[in-house]
Amino acid sequence: MLKRIDKTGPRTDLAKAIESRDAAAKRVDELRGSITRIEDERFEARQRLDATRAAAQDADQDNETDEVIRRLVAGDTGAALLTRTDRKAEAEAGRAIETCNAALNILRPELSDAERSLDLRTSRVRDAAGAVIAAEALDAMIADTERLHGEIEARQSVLSFLHPLISREQKTKVERVLASSHAHVPHPALDQCRTALEALMADASAELPR
Repeated sequence: MLKRIDKTGPRTDLAKAIESRDAAAKRVDELRGSITRIEDERFEARQRLDATRAAAQDADQDNETDEVIRRLVAGDTGAALLTRTDRKAEAEAGRAIETCNAALNILRPELSDAERSLDLRTSRVRDAAGAVIAAEALDAMIADTERLHGEIEARQSVLSFLHPLISREQKTKVERVLASSHAHVPHPALDQCRTALEALMADASAELPR
């Protein structure tokens, strides 16, 4: 069964903190995706630029010039397109690289800020969750802890009281249990133990307290 969230209170604060955290996480994901896409585009532009320059370096300029002249003489006006380097493709690749670099210079600092914001909002969610636990369960947890401490103290008091009355082997067991306790504070349960001991000393069939 889901816990009802009131309009005000720790759970409302937690819900708002979660919403804010999720928005920050979405922004981080968007920026990372954009950066990855732009880096891929820059890589492809660099490949195009390198390929264009490599093709130019591999070409034999003299032979290429002779071919242009031959085709022009033959009436092929398109032969002028046979240039040493495709300057247009090279320029376009260079512009693409510059555009990608400019975008990355903007987005990377923005991503760093977004990641810091996400860390902060995640911490706020953790704190808000702790506030809910404190509001709804802390009192019960403290009460249970106090009860358990009381039970431990009671048993320690009883074991300490019985220690001089039991055998050496039993003493060793008791001492092992009490080893972590440096001081045995009298506990009300000790009175019950004393009463039971007195009853047993008077009547072997006396019942022990449960």
